[in-house]
Amino acid sequence: MTAFYKKNAIKVELIQDPAFAVSEDQAPDASFSSSDNRKGQSKGIVSLMNYIIQDLEDELVNDAKAEAQNQADYEGEMKTAEDLTADLNAKKSGLEDIIAKRNEEKTEEHKDKKGNNKDRDAELAYQEKIKPDCDWILKNFDGRASARDAEMNGLVSAKEFLAGKV
Repeated sequence: MTAFYKKNAIKVELIQDPAFAVSEDQAPDASFSSSDNRKGQSKGIVSLMNYIIQDLEDELVNDAKAEAQNQADYEGEMKTAEDLTADLNAKKSGLEDIIAKRNEEKTEEHKDKKGNNKDRDAELAYQEKIKPDCDWILKNFDGRASARDAEMNGLVSAKEFLAGKV
């Protein structure tokens, strides 16, 4: 239809419905119409089709713009997510290295602890072994010190006696 109207240079517009000013009691018009009476009705259909085509074209253009914007937003968000993933993977790797190092240090500390416990146990066993002798020395120290002093005085007196100083 559009080609026909373009070929014959007929202007296509929406046709307004005529206003009816007929009473309800009036009988309908029984006259026959001429053959070209309905020739303008197709113009309304063509106009509607043109409006629909224009709306679809506008919708396609707007959808293309919206899709481009959405794609740009998606790519930006994807880049942010990839950066975050890379950052978190680097942190994870760093933490795993730190944990491995701490586990090695923990193992070394346990070895050192075992060695220190053996040394402590040996020291405590040695202290238990010499405790009776130490207790005896502590208990008899004062008595032995006075006996040594008395013996020393006796030796000095004997030396002087032998030297003739008495």
